[in-house]
Amino acid sequence: MVLEENLIEAIYSENLNDMDVEQLAKRVILAPTNKKTLEMNRSIIAKLQDEPHTFYSSDSIISEDQNDMQDYPHGFLHDLTPSGMQPPALMLKKGVIAMLLRNLNPKQGLCNGTRLSITGLHENFIRAKIVSECNPGGVVFLARIELAPSDVNLPFVLKRRQFPLIPAYVMTINKS
Repeated sequence: MVLEENLIEAIYSENLNDMDVEQLAKRVILAPTNKKTLEMNRSIIAKLQDEPHTFYSSDSIISEDQNDMQDYPHGFLHDLTPSGMQPPALMLKKGVIAMLLRNLNPKQGLCNGTRLSITGLHENFIRAKIVSECNPGGVVFLARIELAPSDVNLPFVLKRRQFPLIPAYVMTINKS
């Protein structure tokens, strides 16, 4: 944990709140697992001054077996975060650098992997500014969408309705 904090300070400096968006958007820490990226991103977001907003997902399953709904309660579904899927509790603050998880509008630069700076947090939408090379400075509004990864080794298909982004201070090696 001390090593991780030292790494965070080395990459993002002790005064994370004083760094401008362009500086933040050009930096990233690579981690080996989704679990580690979630932990480290939470740690970095906690250092930002603004109030956190947590957005909870709506999870369900698609299965041929009707009993699966009783066998897999919501608490179990919320513990799952397959690769390429956002966490069930998405904590953001204004100024957070986030990454888009789906191709929404390639002409506008809204592709999987696009980096955004969060400028507004609302119950039903998030306002953000594109900080990636494609269409930098463009303002976008993101709504919750339904994601259902197909490559997960589960006996059912997990459907999660959530905003299609994740904090992007720390990313998995595969996603970078």
